[in-house]
Amino acid sequence: MPRHISLIFPGQGSQSIGMLNSFSEDELDNITKISKEVLDTDIVDCIKNGPEEDLNKTSITQPALVIASYLYYKKFLDLFDITPNLLAGHSLGEYSALLASNSIKIDDAISLVHKRGKCMENSQKGSMFAILNLDLNEINQICKAVEEETGQVISPANINSPNQVVIAGSDEAATIAANKCKEAGAKRCIQLKVSVASHCNLMDEAASVFKKELDEHTFITPDISIIHNVDAKIEEDIANIPNKLIEQLTLPVQWTKTMEYIKSFDGVVIECGPGKVLSGLAKTNGLDNILSMSSETFEDDLKGLL
Repeated sequence: MPRHISLIFPGQGSQSIGMLNSFSEDELDNITKISKEVLDTDIVDCIKNGPEEDLNKTSITQPALVIASYLYYKKFLDLFDITPNLLAGHSLGEYSALLASNSIKIDDAISLVHKRGKCMENSQKGSMFAILNLDLNEINQICKAVEEETGQVISPANINSPNQVVIAGSDEAATIAANKCKEAGAKRCIQLKVSVASHCNLMDEAASVFKKELDEHTFITPDISIIHNVDAKIEEDIANIPNKLIEQLTLPVQWTKTMEYIKSFDGVVIECGPGKVLSGLAKTNGLDNILSMSSETFEDDLKGLL
């Protein structure tokens, strides 16, 4: 019986100058043309040559990563005559999963995530901290106490693994909460290099504005099941997908639960996109048979597992 295969798509933080260097000019020509038509800018050139500060702008990072993940997915299909059983994406990566499942087209995906990035850039500024080795319940309690104390937003944003939870909120509240987490026994509290505090109530206005953009797009029933970020469940009703994408802006990414669901199949997990961030998280969530498409040995490694 064939192995169960889950593909996971990365979110912001996995971008880098040159992340398309493994693709030929022929492979890049069509996507360059599409992105120029949609965004009126050569985003592929930005990915190739920078500058880094441009690539790291949220409204550029998001379409850049969707493009990269799309190219990796096309390469996966070209290399192996296999249809994955399950898809998931971390935050922005959920749009890459929708694209891979043919729920949206590439030009729509590029347009949507560019507008999503713009909405996020225009939201209230804030901070995010990765809290390592502290129980989620304790982090929740600390965030609630700091919210009551300051009257400002702070809450878990990415529940990445039992050992890593990212919190997000206003600069002041996030700093106070991170310090309290450290006092409570967290191994480390690392401030992320972001100006946008995702997956918390600072995104309320962005979610409201972006909803109008999503309302203009039609989603098709996915060819492949997708686990959604907000509840780590597969959505059977296509009409609810836009709601899941809106909720995703203000609610935490339930990545630990997503990994638990994928783990139940005891199959192969493939990070489909640049970098190995999600491969590392899969390992810390106790999964086995994890591969990254950005690895030079990916093709041989996968053949060895099938």
